[in-house]
Amino acid sequence: MDYAGLDYRNIRFPVDRRLTDEERMHRYRQSSISEAPPMEFLSVTRITSRYIELVDRWYPIKGFNTWLGAALAGTSLFLCGLMILAFFLAPAAGQSEALWFMVIVLLPICLGMVWGGGWLIRTECGRWTHYPMRLNRQTRQVHVFRQDGTVLTVPWDDLFITLGTARAPLSGTTYDLRAHVLDTDGATVRESFTLGYPSPLGNAESIDKFWAFLQPYMEAPDGVERTYRHLKEGGYLVPVDGRKEGWRWSIARSFMLAAPWPWLQFLGSPFLGLNAVGRMVAMWTSKVPRWPDDVEMTSKVERSDPYVLTWRDNAPLGWWELYWPLICTALGVGTFAGVIASILLTS
Repeated sequence: MDYAGLDYRNIRFPVDRRLTDEERMHRYRQSSISEAPPMEFLSVTRITSRYIELVDRWYPIKGFNTWLGAALAGTSLFLCGLMILAFFLAPAAGQSEALWFMVIVLLPICLGMVWGGGWLIRTECGRWTHYPMRLNRQTRQVHVFRQDGTVLTVPWDDLFITLGTARAPLSGTTYDLRAHVLDTDGATVRESFTLGYPSPLGNAESIDKFWAFLQPYMEAPDGVERTYRHLKEGGYLVPVDGRKEGWRWSIARSFMLAAPWPWLQFLGSPFLGLNAVGRMVAMWTSKVPRWPDDVEMTSKVERSDPYVLTWRDNAPLGWWELYWPLICTALGVGTFAGVIASILLTS
């Protein structure tokens, strides 16, 4: 999946470099209005008349690294156990050459795979449930919760916003709404983050739609009303505002990429079901991000604010949003467990 920019062990967007011609060509200026239909792509956690809060680019695919890392580490540990057993049996069977091959070649490879699986798990577990971004319409400041727990605050008008691209082995080229913090020369990138990420299946047109959703909130005189109305009528807000997402949403969110095609959810149930379980584990083991006092002080909302909207205002998840994915999760995890059991019994 697409984990571009993940800042664990120095994997992140390239910085301390010059803007490229392509970035300049595909720039979204703060005053530019998109003619595309607005879409928020399930990225909003909260909206008020003062600010809007968004999730990070890794939130939609959370859980993938957890289950994949667990599968990789578990399989490798099992193979290591077999090699240790063979270590005691090979001399008695007169297979000393095979013993040395396992010890010198195969065992280090398996131990490396165990480390790799642990590294994948660590990119999601024991960290933060998500990395929020708060765009304050009144102060015109953007607050970004970094992956190390610190907070970046930068003026909205100073951001260089452009179409970002990344390459991932499984999803190919992906697109996001990339924001650069520039040096005083106006051309050197010092920090980068993603303002909007439709999904691994999104395209360049998807970014136009997200910009058509986000830009009016910060720029249009009636932006708050338009954004509130769009969210009120358009679907769900992400249920991580001051809390960890529950297991129901972990299942629903994992299957939402294939929401228009229930048959595809069924066929992909082993993959999507494992992702749902991995997502639950990642959420349960991670901390809820908290904004520092100075950010909260500038984000105070009046009790009478008519434009407050959170996950508490969501409609209940229905059959196709929750219960069908729940059935698919049970079938998928059961299928995976059956395959693993068969392999173990025949080995």
